[in-house]
Amino acid sequence: MLDIASIRAEIEHARKNVARMRRDLLTLQRAGRSTTVAECDLQVMLNRVDTLIGERKRLNTLELRERLPKRVLGGRSW
Repeated sequence: MLDIASIRAEIEHARKNVARMRRDLLTLQRAGRSTTVAECDLQVMLNRVDTLIGERKRLNTLELRERLPKRVLGGRSW
């Protein structure tokens, strides 16, 4: 199981790759070349980033739940 720090690092790495892919896509468009394969690759990478962000969010909520005290609604705090 991955921890939250490795998920964050992987998201950052994937975002850098997305930026590079977008630059490459723009270069292909300017050159008048077909961009369908590059667009598909970009979409796959964007889906991967979305998945990683969802995993990070899930881990954040689990971490938050562990830190909160377990109380009954309306229960006494003594």
